[in-house]
Amino acid sequence: MISIEIDFIYFFTSLFFLQYSLVFVTSKENRNLFLLYWMSLSVIGIFLLFSLSKWGISVFGWDTQSIFMLLTKTNLILFFAFQVLGERIFSYSRIVGFLISILLTLFFGTFFYWIHLFQSQLFAEDESRLLPFTVAMGAFVWSREMFWNSAKSNESKLVEEDKQYLIFLFLPCILFLLSPYKTNYEFIEIISKPVLLGFSSLIGFTIISQYLKVPIPREAEIGVWLGSIGFSTAISVDLLVSIPLAFGIGMFGRGIYFYLDELKWSDSGKRGVVSYLVPSVLATFLPFLVVEPKDWNHSPYVLLGVQVLYFLSFYLISSLVFGFLLLIKPKSE
Repeated sequence: MISIEIDFIYFFTSLFFLQYSLVFVTSKENRNLFLLYWMSLSVIGIFLLFSLSKWGISVFGWDTQSIFMLLTKTNLILFFAFQVLGERIFSYSRIVGFLISILLTLFFGTFFYWIHLFQSQLFAEDESRLLPFTVAMGAFVWSREMFWNSAKSNESKLVEEDKQYLIFLFLPCILFLLSPYKTNYEFIEIISKPVLLGFSSLIGFTIISQYLKVPIPREAEIGVWLGSIGFSTAISVDLLVSIPLAFGIGMFGRGIYFYLDELKWSDSGKRGVVSYLVPSVLATFLPFLVVEPKDWNHSPYVLLGVQVLYFLSFYLISSLVFGFLLLIKPKSE
């Protein structure tokens, strides 16, 4: 059983997701409202989980008595929930915005069950169990850019946008707290691989930027996301194989960013697609390239079908949820 000290470290680490989300909220009034949403959902969620536990009802993925571990998972789930709409959440009335936040939190909170179902029944290749979260975020970002490209969000420029928040470079690695490895004391050793792979992809990403002589906002952060998430399905692969590939993924991601820039996408859209959707697509099929065929869970064609189903299931359901949000989009937008 993992100790309370380790649980506390995990909780403290997960607070970086709150800080990250808060830094990029422009209005002081919205920051206060954002904190109210975040804290209210945390308290209400844990209250409900403990109430269900008292009645003998267990919620898969949340069945622990450690408050710090519950808070850790809540922080990571709320991070995804608030990244879906970004500051667009404040365009709704306060009550509607809070209800939408509850909906998105419940949506991401059920992922633990659906991931377990895919792993236990279909045996999808996903060592870290993070792929569905990043696939969903990629779907939300893509749909948001296609169907809700708010002029206000394009015009609003953050004062801190040109600063490099190097403290957030480890955010993708903190997501691995959602993986099965979180209860393993070797977690620190395991998480070192995403750190190194993230830095490798950052090097490739930055080299292309230097070649193009076009620096971009939050460049270091995007570069790290590519390698860390891109190898989330095959984290056990030897570093001698994965480091050069991560370097190439970083270069490829910068090429995609350049292409989206030519299409005049918003900064948040480009950043979201390259940080979430691109590495998620690569991670879906990466096991075919780096995992020995004898270690595959299925024959090649069956595995291909399982991986495609794994990806599309979470992508399509996330797109449907965003479609619902579009139906209730404020008319002013």
